[in-house]
Amino acid sequence: MPDPEPKLRVIDEMTEEPAEMVRLGARGVSVEPVERLPGKREKVAPARLEGEARELFDGRSLEPGVEAILDQPVAAESVEQPWGVGDGRLVGLPYGWFVLILMVLVAAGVWSLRAMRYGEIQVEIDHGAIREQVAKDMDATQQATQLVDRVEEVVAVYLRAETIETILPWVRHPERVRPMIEEAWKTEPKQRLKFERMTFFQPANMGQRAFWVVRAEVEEGQIQNLLIEQTGESEVKVDWETHVCRQPMPWDEYFAKRPQGSSLDFRVWAEPDQLFNHEFSDARRWKCFRLTAKGSEEHLFGYALAGSEAGQEMETLCQSAAGKKASILVRLRIPEGSVSPRGVVIERVVAPRWVILDAPVADAP
Repeated sequence: MPDPEPKLRVIDEMTEEPAEMVRLGARGVSVEPVERLPGKREKVAPARLEGEARELFDGRSLEPGVEAILDQPVAAESVEQPWGVGDGRLVGLPYGWFVLILMVLVAAGVWSLRAMRYGEIQVEIDHGAIREQVAKDMDATQQATQLVDRVEEVVAVYLRAETIETILPWVRHPERVRPMIEEAWKTEPKQRLKFERMTFFQPANMGQRAFWVVRAEVEEGQIQNLLIEQTGESEVKVDWETHVCRQPMPWDEYFAKRPQGSSLDFRVWAEPDQLFNHEFSDARRWKCFRLTAKGSEEHLFGYALAGSEAGQEMETLCQSAAGKKASILVRLRIPEGSVSPRGVVIERVVAPRWVILDAPVADAP
């Protein structure tokens, strides 16, 4: 007798025989046959899910149990809780840092106040220095203007002078140069020149003395180059010797006549040379220099004894000059019986430039 109560029956999925399936429906229980698709299927062993071993507890879920969460020593921090804050105090930041930061802020404030005060005082000092400098500049500008006006006035009077008495008050070393002017004017009388304007005005390096180089334009004449010494705030004197490039005799005449035995002071350009002949053929005894003069194409060879004061000074002046060509006032002498056509002896350096700064004591007034 069949059992009226339906039961579940295990069906082997690998069998090829038809089986019945019990379907539970709203109208009751019905039994339906189950058809199998033809074909033979191989038996496959079911795969088993392998999981890591659990040491804390036994359970069928992969997630930890409630007891594992409760057993944690410290609860997780809330997102609203600041980092490093716990139990109402800062964690990991000693209170000493607050004291140090506070001290730094206080020191910075004190320094700022002192700096502001110092800055105000410094601004006042700077303003005072600026005002003083402006006043000095204004005074210097006024003095410079007066100096330029005075230079133009003196140059104008000097250039238009035609007599010894009218020119001497405006020249340097008037007592010493008077006979030179008289001698020069005998052969070439002074021309009256009308000053128009200055085209060049520049200080000249003469040690501690104030000298100015002036280029003056004149009416119907060549530009005049003058060297002027400032003897006071607004007092100036013209150096007549450099203006005319005064020589004891014309350079071409000296070259042609070669007066022997006389010592004469010439304004020349000197540069080192290596010509040794005639009585000056011993290069170990002499130092050779090529000498030229203004307004002439002729040249001479000056020889100074090696190791002498004149020779050493000549070498020093030439080495320090631009292009090793120095403007020098030298004393020259042609020895008695000299056979050298261009050789002269350099006795001494009278001045390291064409201007004589101080008048000789014997000639001083």
